Amino acid sequence: MKLSDAIIKGAQKHWVNAHIRKNPSDLKQWFIMLVDAQQQSFILVDDTDAPMVSEDLNALSDVMRQIGVREFTVFL
Repeated sequence: MKLSDAIIKGAQKHWVNAHIRKNPSDLKQWFIMLVDAQQQSFILVDDTDAPMVSEDLNALSDVMRQIGVREFTVFL
């Protein structure tokens, strides 16, 4: 899911759940997974289709706010 699309859908209260998970290919990095009402999961990517990953959980929590997610789960 592209960030710009996720922001639009977030404004419409489309997301029912959100997770921050470890990147399996680099355990120092985290990524965001969004879940909609049909229980479909989407990995958040930037507008060039590159997965949005970060070593900083605070940075990802800021992205969650931008998308309109108020609560999320972090999987260690």
